[in-house]
Amino acid sequence: MTNSNPGVQTPQNETLEQKKRAQLEQNARNGSNYFFWIAFFSIFNQVMDMLSAKRRFVFGLGAPQTIERSLAAPNPALIWGIIIVLAGIFVLFGIFARRRNIPVYIIGILVYLADLVLSILAGDMVGAVVHVVFTVLLVMGLIAIRKLKDLPSA
Repeated sequence: MTNSNPGVQTPQNETLEQKKRAQLEQNARNGSNYFFWIAFFSIFNQVMDMLSAKRRFVFGLGAPQTIERSLAAPNPALIWGIIIVLAGIFVLFGIFARRRNIPVYIIGILVYLADLVLSILAGDMVGAVVHVVFTVLLVMGLIAIRKLKDLPSA
């Protein structure tokens, strides 16, 4: 016998809702984690530059490299300061995103989009493509948070 009343919770409906909530929770956490990865790779890239390594990751921020190219003379202390401040800001975006603070999450995405513009202006097309991919992943996390807020409390 099936229950024709859609408002009545059955064990099957509860399991589906739990699975949906769990998937949204995972998507929200994954989205917020990208802020931490952006911060990490920005610092990692500077360490690689400092070690004169030929390898770099395109996952970090483009602003420090753009600023460094625009300087008349190399200024490692200034670049390190900029990277540390920006990485700290992105860590804060990640923390607030994990707490499901939607306005701060949106500001984080907008700041990352501004960095995308700097990457494009610097001619870093590979970095720009990675920025687009990460922006999509950040937005997917934001959408998951919005959907979680719309679900009834567990």
